[in-house]
Amino acid sequence: AAAPKSQVFALMGDGSAGFHLSEFETASRAGLPFVAVIGNDQRWNAEHLIQTRSFGPDRVFGCELSAARYDLAVSSLGGFGAYVTRIDQLTGALHQAVESGLPACVNVALTGQPAPTFTAP
Repeated sequence: AAAPKSQVFALMGDGSAGFHLSEFETASRAGLPFVAVIGNDQRWNAEHLIQTRSFGPDRVFGCELSAARYDLAVSSLGGFGAYVTRIDQLTGALHQAVESGLPACVNVALTGQPAPTFTAP
């Protein structure tokens, strides 16, 4: 709102998106466009990795999420939604999201991967 000519992108996982879905309605009502790119691996990936590392892959519990279509929910809340299942669809979906001028969700189906770890040199 403070910089209306700026293009805002938010990157999040599907677990995080579930906490903030109603904000798309607020942004739509207030006329505040942004693009949220949701990496959707259908699980609480951080918790899944913590449990896997701490207890082993056979003792992971309560980390699965559904195949929720956040893009459809955002469309219902007055925004723009796109569903990406192949990498070659991503660029077009991002362009459409920006061009829509609406709060937008690009819901990207992906395979969960461990977050990279970095060590100080």
